[in-house]
Amino acid sequence: MILGAHVSTAGGLHNAIKNGTDLECDTIQIFLRNPHQWQGKPPTSEIVKKFITARSEVGLGEVIVHDIHLSNLASPKIDVLKKSRQAFREQMEFAQQLGLRYIVTHLGAHLGEGETFGLQQLADSFDFLFENADAPDIIPLLETTAGQGTNLGYCFEHIRDVIGMSKYAERFGVCLDTCHVFAAGYDMRTESDCEATFEQFDNIIGLNRLKAFHLNDAKSEYQSRVDRHEHIGEGNIGITAFTYILNDPRFAETPLIIETPEMKTMHEVNLSTLRGLKT
Repeated sequence: MILGAHVSTAGGLHNAIKNGTDLECDTIQIFLRNPHQWQGKPPTSEIVKKFITARSEVGLGEVIVHDIHLSNLASPKIDVLKKSRQAFREQMEFAQQLGLRYIVTHLGAHLGEGETFGLQQLADSFDFLFENADAPDIIPLLETTAGQGTNLGYCFEHIRDVIGMSKYAERFGVCLDTCHVFAAGYDMRTESDCEATFEQFDNIIGLNRLKAFHLNDAKSEYQSRVDRHEHIGEGNIGITAFTYILNDPRFAETPLIIETPEMKTMHEVNLSTLRGLKT
């Protein structure tokens, strides 16, 4: 079981390491910059050194980056597309300097141009990034989404198609968010539901692509297409799905990261709940 949380980088990127170890995390997820701004401070050699040193001193495992919230690599708006590609490229290159390998990103939204357009635009964006970013070891993890509005990624076929459209299929992984797939219409409330959902995932995408989980219960209803996270065991998914994932040997080496609400006060509680499910 490789369990962790999305943690704060307040006061310096290296502080995320302490925030993670204070929670006894095996893995963490971070933002490399303010997720609500296009521009980020250029990484200095001191920032990079502090982070690498802090991580090596405690032996923390996978540190996963999450893309900024503004990003839309499927956008039909040229200015937004250009800024999204630039921001993602900068994050790829920063992650490469830090010795990291995974960046989780949502698939973006087609904004009325249609899913076929959006998926092709997204694949083209990644091809551009793979060819222009100085980040040969970085693997984008396409995250399953709830499917609000014109967002892509609410069905496994979208992820399969983006990978298939790209010239660099080997460069992709997937992050499965339990809240998102549940809201999108993949049930996980019973063991048989979990078995069916992961069988679909394997048949459509392949479990070999599944490189990380976001473990979040759902405040939103099944098939609601609404993305609202809840504390583990307190939402509409319930505890069975998390017990299933934590004890499935196929996921023993896969980072399991919580993004549950009230980080400062509840991360410790949610992680403790999950640890108690391991048999």
